[in-house]
Amino acid sequence: MSSTASVCVFLLWMIVHDNHCLRIIPERTDIVYYNKTYIEDTPTFNVRRSARKGDYVVNLKFETKVTFGNEVLVDIVFYQFLNNEFKRSFPEMHSKLCDLINDDPYIGDSVREAGLKTCPIVPGKYALMNIGFNRMIPSVWPFEKGMVEFTIRLDDPKAIIGKGQLITTFREDRPKKKHE
Repeated sequence: MSSTASVCVFLLWMIVHDNHCLRIIPERTDIVYYNKTYIEDTPTFNVRRSARKGDYVVNLKFETKVTFGNEVLVDIVFYQFLNNEFKRSFPEMHSKLCDLINDDPYIGDSVREAGLKTCPIVPGKYALMNIGFNRMIPSVWPFEKGMVEFTIRLDDPKAIIGKGQLITTFREDRPKKKHE
């Protein structure tokens, strides 16, 4: 089968079948720790609803004292809500800060849309408002209720810059069919 025929078959399959995608619904947030050597004041991390029937979005406000570049590492660990407690699950992401912001198609894209468009991050005030997670993520997620733990750290010298948690619901969404 030629590559053109394969593409046609794939496109036909996409049109005929329902496409499932993962919807990430933020519920609660918490800043567990922040290092006053690197972060000024108290950062704000919260969940709001964008409109009465709109999506839930995350807001993050912070002020940096130093420049953050690729020497800063971001660890994203997922926890599953099981038997009334959060237990560490197997999905994890470990990335350098600038690589995550500039190149990641899911988290990086959401952060860029919210206003953090360049990396390295120079000292100053930042407000990432209305961070949404409505990306076309394939629906292959192992659990529905969970927590995402973000750890932002330096490798040399070894120091944690900040740690936050986001309680979420992961839902499988089907695109709505248009009725004629």
